[in-house]
Amino acid sequence: MSNIWDKVYSNDTAFFGEDPSDFAQKCYSDFKNYGVKRILELGCGQGRDTIFFASNGLDVHAIDASKVAIKNMYQKIRQKNISLDLRYFEARQILPFNSGYFDAVYSHMFYNMRFTDEELRYLFKESSRVLKKIGLLYFSVRSDKDVLYNKGKKIDSNIYEINGFQIRFFTKEQIKSFLAINFEIKNMEESYEGPVSLYLVFCNKK
Repeated sequence: MSNIWDKVYSNDTAFFGEDPSDFAQKCYSDFKNYGVKRILELGCGQGRDTIFFASNGLDVHAIDASKVAIKNMYQKIRQKNISLDLRYFEARQILPFNSGYFDAVYSHMFYNMRFTDEELRYLFKESSRVLKKIGLLYFSVRSDKDVLYNKGKKIDSNIYEINGFQIRFFTKEQIKSFLAINFEIKNMEESYEGPVSLYLVFCNKK
């Protein structure tokens, strides 16, 4: 999948736009209320949310499996004179951070990549490990309400190949199942961020 995103990001330096996502802005407001200072972003892509968080005083650490995305991000943060920890990294491995290091772990549509159930459970376990005892896990995923759900070629359970992308969609029940061991869900909201339908998930570490 990283090869696909390398191609996308090579052809468009702002594939998702330059402005932060609505979800990032919503999360930032909550982060301030909870006194969050250090966050990890999984799958930062071209960095529209990453740069927003770092520009607003958060200590941001971000990873992505696209070499093109990381290269472009380095150029952006140099131009904007922004300081953050940016790494090319495949998240299916052990996260390269100490246990209890972060106040929050954030991702926007990252889990919609082609992850197996086992890989997702491992990712959530690793997220729990790097979070502090009262750490937050905030993420968004494409939902079963999305207009493209059940469209395209079915690859695996809830994974469909659409326009060259292998996209995983989630039901509320699946989300609860993946989080049950390591996290307590504070809130789960339905949202539309054109053209996709999302579940916005807000969790506390157990």
